[in-house]
Amino acid sequence: MLELLTDSLVLTVSLLCGILSLLYYYGTRNYDFWKKQGIPYVEPKYPFIGGSLRTIFSKKPIHESQIELYNQFKGKPMVGLYAFQKPILFLRDPDMIETILTKDFSSFVNRSDTSNVKDEPLQAHLVNLADQQWKSLRAKLSPIFTSGKLKGMHPQLVECADSLVKYISDFADKSEPIEIREVMAKFTTDVIGSCAFGLNTNALNDPESEFRKMGRVIFKPTFIAKLRQLFRGSKLLIRLTNYLRDSAKSTQFFVNVLNETMSYREKNNLSRNDFVQILMELKKNDMEKQKTGQLGDDHLIIDDNVIASNALVFFAAGFETTASTLSYCLYELSIHEDIQEEAYKHIVSVLNKHGGEITYEAVKDMKYIQNVFAETLRIHSPAPGTSRMASKDYVIPGTNVFLPKGTVVSIPFYALHHDPEYFPEPEKFKPERFDSESGNIRKGTYMPFGDGPRICIGKRFAEMEMQVALVKLLLNYKFKFNPKTKTPLVYNPNSILLLPVGGIWVNLEKRK
Repeated sequence: MLELLTDSLVLTVSLLCGILSLLYYYGTRNYDFWKKQGIPYVEPKYPFIGGSLRTIFSKKPIHESQIELYNQFKGKPMVGLYAFQKPILFLRDPDMIETILTKDFSSFVNRSDTSNVKDEPLQAHLVNLADQQWKSLRAKLSPIFTSGKLKGMHPQLVECADSLVKYISDFADKSEPIEIREVMAKFTTDVIGSCAFGLNTNALNDPESEFRKMGRVIFKPTFIAKLRQLFRGSKLLIRLTNYLRDSAKSTQFFVNVLNETMSYREKNNLSRNDFVQILMELKKNDMEKQKTGQLGDDHLIIDDNVIASNALVFFAAGFETTASTLSYCLYELSIHEDIQEEAYKHIVSVLNKHGGEITYEAVKDMKYIQNVFAETLRIHSPAPGTSRMASKDYVIPGTNVFLPKGTVVSIPFYALHHDPEYFPEPEKFKPERFDSESGNIRKGTYMPFGDGPRICIGKRFAEMEMQVALVKLLLNYKFKFNPKTKTPLVYNPNSILLLPVGGIWVNLEKRK
C-alpha cells in the first residue's frame, strides 16, 4: 500500500514538473530573439510577462523611464525589449528612425495599436486605421487642412483668442495668480468646438460646460489609461480593459452632440466651413459611389461611425496636447522674461508690416514665435514617442537585423529631444536653435508631431491655433513666474501625457 502511495506521489510530482517545464518553455521560448541577432537587450525576467511588471508598476512617468532606458544603452543604435512575450525594437539611431518613418514607410505603414474596427466601431479613425483603409481616409481628410481651409478658420481662432484675453483680464485686475493649464484647456475646447463642431462650447465662461467636463474625463490620469498606452499593441489587454475605462460616458456624449449637429444641419440645409461639414460631404459622396459600385472592398466607407470616431479623436487630440503646449510655452516665457520681451517686440514689428491686423499672413510671418513653440515642443513633447509595426519581413539597411512581420518598433521622441549630442544643453530654453540660418537640426532627432506620411494631420492647424493665442496674450499681458508652480516640474506617473502635478501657475501684468 505504501509503495502504491509512493509511486502515485512520484508520478504526480513528475507530471507537475513536466507541466511546469512545458509552461516555462512556452513562456520563455522566444526570449533569445534579440540575443541571436547580437542586439543589446533588456533581460526579460519572468515567463510570459518578460519585464512588463516593472514597467506596469513603475512610479515614474513614461518619459522618465524612456530616458533611463535611452541613456542606459548610450552609443547603441538599437535596443531589444519584450512587452510580455512580444519582441519590441527600441531605436536610438536617427538615421534608422528616418528610414523607418519615411524612406521605408511602405514596410511600416501601421502603428502597433491598430484596432479591430469590427469589434470597436468608434475606433475607425486615422490614429488606429491600417493599410489601405488608413491611406483612403488620410487622402480624404487631408483637404481639411489646406492653406485655404486654415485661412477660412483663422477668424474663428482670433475670436476665441479674444475671449481668452477677456477671460483672464479679471485675474490681472485683481493681481491673482492663475493656473494657466486649466485656462488653456478651456480655450482649446472652445476652439475645437467652434472649428470642428460649429458649436459654442462656452468652456471659458461656463464652469459647468459639459464639453470641458467630458474633456477632463478623456485624459483623466489613471492606472488603466497608463496600462493601455504602454501595451497598446496587445489586443487582448485592450479588450479586457475596455470595461474598466471611465471614458465611455464622455464618448457617448460626443456621439450624441455630433448626431444632433448633423441632423440639425441636414434638416435646415445649413453648411459651415468646419471639420464636421467636410465629413458629412465625404459621407454623402461615398454613399453615392457605393450605390453605383465605384468603391472597392478595401475602401473605407465614410458612415456615421467613421464620422463620430474621427470627430471624437480630433477633439481629444486637438484640445489636450495644444493646451499643454501653450501652458508650457507660457511657463518657459514666465521664467525667461528676456525671451518673452523679444517675442513681444517681434510680434509688434511683424504686425506693423501688416497694418496692425492679426491676419493669417501676419501670423505666418512670425518666425521667432514659431521658434519659441518649436523649442517648447522639444523640451515638453506632448507625446513621449510613437511606434510602427512591420507589415512584412524586413532587414534594417546596413545591418543583419531581421524583423519578422508584426514586429513593433518603438521611437522615443522625448529622449531624442533631450539628447545633448543633438541638442547641446538640452534643458535650456533656446528658441534660436530653430533659426533657419542655423540649419543644424539633424533629421530623425526632432519629431513632436511625428514624421513621414503618418505625421499628425492637424499639425498646421495646431500651430496656427497656438500662435494666434500667444500673439493675443503677449500683446495684452506680461507673464511672471509664480512660486506655486513646482520646480523642477513633477509629473503625474499615471498620465499618458506630461501632466504637471499641482499645475502651472503664473502672475499676470497688463501691458500699458
